[in-house]
Amino acid sequence: MKWILMLFTIISLKTCDNSGILNQNIMLNGTYNIITLNGKDISEFELTIAFNDSTEQVSGFSGCNRFFGPYTIDRNTLKLGPLASTKRMCSPKFNDVESKILDALLKLNSFSVDDDILKLLGDNNILIQAIKLENDSLSISFEYTTHSRGNFQNIKVNEKSISVQNKRNGSIIKYTCDNEQWKKLMESTKTINIKAIQNLEAPSQKRLYDGAAMATLKIIYDGKTYITPTFDHGNPHPEIVNLVKEILSTAQNIE
Repeated sequence: MKWILMLFTIISLKTCDNSGILNQNIMLNGTYNIITLNGKDISEFELTIAFNDSTEQVSGFSGCNRFFGPYTIDRNTLKLGPLASTKRMCSPKFNDVESKILDALLKLNSFSVDDDILKLLGDNNILIQAIKLENDSLSISFEYTTHSRGNFQNIKVNEKSISVQNKRNGSIIKYTCDNEQWKKLMESTKTINIKAIQNLEAPSQKRLYDGAAMATLKIIYDGKTYITPTFDHGNPHPEIVNLVKEILSTAQNIE
């Protein structure tokens, strides 16, 4: 009987690796700053890659545009795509690094995580290294302001809360941002080049002769603030129209 128990123990150990269950998936979640590509330091470009393990979607900034798409994990194997991206044109320097990073993303097939360092590999070669952002769940927030001669509204949204002020000197109403609202906001940012919103031209100019209220969109991302030029409330640039719509919807039921 003792021999049988020892044999069972040996068999059990062989079905596990050093850390426990052999078939347990390593989870990927959160936002990472990409620091190297094929061993070369590219941190100056401030590229990012973010994984959402609840939706199995990956997104990020590749130098000129934002990319997004599905991903799948099986233990330490990883597959991205098909990936889509925005279509903004940039200078050759940024287009070049973007082409190389997107090519590397399609070639990767495995990964490893050591503390906050993510290594993305293709055929056991390290293609990309990235470092996880601290408190990345709170690294993005939004502020939308509109005003005219007689009207004013300011809406601030982050993952935890929504605050609305409907008069210049009025009280601020604050309430919880639920998961569904935040998910919709995150979806609407996928096609936005956050770092270039200050270059978005307003589609119309009615605000210049009191034909529309003035509006601005501010995005605070990774500790930095990006703000659009003033545009007509109700007619934002196409790149941010879905995000503005979602921000406004968070305040629809506030008196």
